[in-house]
Amino acid sequence: MQASLAFYVDGLGFELREEYELEGETLWVALQSGDAKIMLNRATAEDGAAISKRRRAAPSYSGLVLYLYVDDARAAHAELSAAGLDPGEVEQEEYGLEEFYLRDPDGYEIGVGSPLPPWVRGHIPTEEES
Repeated sequence: MQASLAFYVDGLGFELREEYELEGETLWVALQSGDAKIMLNRATAEDGAAISKRRRAAPSYSGLVLYLYVDDARAAHAELSAAGLDPGEVEQEEYGLEEFYLRDPDGYEIGVGSPLPPWVRGHIPTEEES
């Protein structure tokens, strides 16, 4: 939890708003960046006490992607790179977004994207144009 908390706060610029600890161990945190609010929580506690029966019984979805919409994906990429993170390459997608992906310390995939201007949508640059 602490590595992911540092990643979101120091790397992505979120602010810690709330933290819940049990016996000195962080079980969940609430983070905020502007209007965006997210919660990180441990998948399990050692004894499972802090995890509800409903959540323990529910199937997980390993294909989860936390997607952040930003005004400028290239600027966000530059900021994350400058912060020492290793984001993937920015790509222009045929569905009208310019985006890239990275993973947090716990392995969750994070997508970061911004809409392409209308005059660019539908035109995917060749390798020479990139």
